[in-house]
Amino acid sequence: MAAKLIHVLGGGPWQLRTVELAQAIGYRVLVTDMYAERPAYAIAELHAVADITDRQATLAIARHHQIDGILCDTTDVGVPTAAYVAEQLGLPGMGYEVALNFTNKSRMRQCAKQAGFAVPKFRLITVAEELPGASAALGYPVVVKPVDNQSGRGVGKVSDPAGLDAAFVLAKGFSRAGQVLIEECVDGVEIIVDGFMVAGQAKVLGLAYKTPYADAPTISSRILYPGGPPPGNAPAIHAATQAVISALGLQDGVFHAEFILCSDHVVPIDIAARGGGVMIYSHVLPHISGVDANQAMIRLTTGEAVSIEPLAYPKAANIEFMRMPVGRLSGICGIDAAKATTGVAAIHFNVSVGDQIGPLAHKDDRPGFIVVLADTAAAAIEASLQAKSCIKVLMDEDATPQPVF
Repeated sequence: MAAKLIHVLGGGPWQLRTVELAQAIGYRVLVTDMYAERPAYAIAELHAVADITDRQATLAIARHHQIDGILCDTTDVGVPTAAYVAEQLGLPGMGYEVALNFTNKSRMRQCAKQAGFAVPKFRLITVAEELPGASAALGYPVVVKPVDNQSGRGVGKVSDPAGLDAAFVLAKGFSRAGQVLIEECVDGVEIIVDGFMVAGQAKVLGLAYKTPYADAPTISSRILYPGGPPPGNAPAIHAATQAVISALGLQDGVFHAEFILCSDHVVPIDIAARGGGVMIYSHVLPHISGVDANQAMIRLTTGEAVSIEPLAYPKAANIEFMRMPVGRLSGICGIDAAKATTGVAAIHFNVSVGDQIGPLAHKDDRPGFIVVLADTAAAAIEASLQAKSCIKVLMDEDATPQPVF
């Protein structure tokens, strides 16, 4: 009897581990992606070219190959497609309407509000003429974001009317629906809660704290999973996580939730039905929780029962982001020394030699990050900074190496 065939949406570097894990536990894999050449094609048994946001094209391919399950656990843009195809073929999945709740921020806000959460005041607009009324109703500062993108793409904080038009144009350019969400700023501590829903019950696998850049408050310089005993407000955070994930409708599967802790409220900001980026899903969660959520999602896709039992006291991890001087990147040195630092699990660069490095305006402008796994928060931070200190860059063919910062 042939092994079951799993359809993985996306064939880029972030999907490689999903394909490798699926094959390691006995599945065959079909990969689809919009590009003709992708790294996952080389290792998957089957592949086809199709935009992962195109539901009908993906459904046709899935039907042709008679898949046993479909999975999009690393990027928001394919989550509705996977849910739609699973629904049409009678395969396990979260349901198309539920997927939209997690990938459309306006629907997300409405669901959370109906569930009794204090959510930021917001307006959904499609044309620039609606900007003055929306901003007047909310008051400055405001956050401007595409209604249907991820990882902070196209998100900006605007402090006065002068920057509103440019922020709107940027956000709309990142929205597939051509819609923009303008919402009030919420002050407080930004946290991440990663976990897994099992039969409607939220299993928390990790709790992280974000440290923003002083000159770019919407962009994180560090994501720290401190580990150890839970903080005093853990019951409130867990209760909020359970309530908001349930309100959005997810019964089974991985989630990556971002909240702001302010005064007496846990305010939901962005809730995703996928694994966290910057190697949280692939590297951090298995270490800190003892649970490989990636493997659990693969098994769930074909209807296998999964058991999620995280460690009583999680271990620690730190994701330290790097910045570079403005200019053309002509060289990077010290990477091997940085990788040799105890605890370093990965170093990733989003830029290559020859690229122009600009100012830090958005999350995607961060040129790279370091992932460190440790037993304690102090050890994770210390190793991150030690590794970071090893890395130097050459800018504009200057012979003097400069440190990343």
